[in-house]
Amino acid sequence: MVKTTVLGLLAAVQSVADRVADALAGVGAVGAGCIVLALCLHVGAQAARGLGWHRALAACWPDVGRRRACAWYVCGAGLTGVLSARGGDAVRLALARRELPGSTWPALAGTAVVEAAAQLVVGLPTLALAVAIGVDAARPPSPVLVAGIAAAVAIGAILAVRSRRARGLLEELVRGCSALRHPRRDMSRIVGWQLAGRLLRFAAVGCFLHAFGLPDSLAAVVTVGVVYGSANVVPIPGAGTAASAGALLVALPAATGHSVDAGAVSALVIAQPLLLTAVGVTISLILLASSLGVRTPAALVRSGRALIAEPSSPTA
Repeated sequence: MVKTTVLGLLAAVQSVADRVADALAGVGAVGAGCIVLALCLHVGAQAARGLGWHRALAACWPDVGRRRACAWYVCGAGLTGVLSARGGDAVRLALARRELPGSTWPALAGTAVVEAAAQLVVGLPTLALAVAIGVDAARPPSPVLVAGIAAAVAIGAILAVRSRRARGLLEELVRGCSALRHPRRDMSRIVGWQLAGRLLRFAAVGCFLHAFGLPDSLAAVVTVGVVYGSANVVPIPGAGTAASAGALLVALPAATGHSVDAGAVSALVIAQPLLLTAVGVTISLILLASSLGVRTPAALVRSGRALIAEPSSPTA
C-alpha cells in the first residue's frame, strides 16, 4: 500500500515536472532570469503581507515578534497551492495559536478579518482599474453572496444575544479586531504593508509576462493579476487553474487591444501556478519543520496533523 502510494506520488511529480519543462522550453536565458526574479518578488510580497498581519497580531499580543509572525504567514501562504486559501490560513493561525499566550481561534480569526479589511482597501482601486480597462473577470459580488453574508451576520447577532457561548466567541473575535480601533497606529501600517505586497505581486506578474514574450503593460499586468487572483479583491468560488486559464485566454487579448501568442499564453498558464506552488511549498515545509522542531518527513506529517487537530473549547 505504501509502495503504491509512493510510486503514484513520484509519477505525479514526474508528470508535473514534464509539463513545466515543456512550458519553459521556449524561454531563453533572459526569460529564465525574469522567472527567477518573479519568484523572488512573489515571496517578497508574501513577506510584506506577513508584516502587515504582524501589526494585527501585535494589537492583541504586543510581544509577538516580526520574524515569527512573518514566518507563520509565509508558511501558510506557500501551502495555499495545495491546501486552498482557507487551508493556508488555517496553518498560519494554528502556528500562531501554538506560540501566542492566551490566543484563541476566534481571536486569531479576528486578525484575519483585519487583514481582509486592509486588502479590501488596497484592492478596490485595482478592481476599479480592471473594470475601466474591461477585464470581464473583475465583477462585484453577486446579490446572492451579499444576501448570504447579511443573513450570516444577522444569525450571529441573534445567537450572541441568546447564547453565552456565542457571546464568548463574538467577544474573542472582536478582541482579534483590536487593530481596527487604532486607524493611525495600526491600520495605516497594515494597509501600507498590504499595498507593498500588492505592488510586489504585480511586479512578479510583469516579470512572468515578459519572460514568456507577452505584453507586460499595466493593463496586461492588472488583467493577469485579477484573473489569477493576485488582486484578491473578490473571491470567485470554483475559480481553479482551468477556469483561470480560460478566462486569461479571453481577457488578455481584450485588455491589451491586440492578439497574443496562444502558445505563450498556454505556457504561462501552465508554468506560473506550478512554479509558484513548487517554490511556496518548499519554503513552507522548511519553515514548518523549523517551527515544529522536526527533522524527518514522517515527524513533520505527525506534527502537522496534531497542529490542526487540537481539542477546542468555546473560545479555544
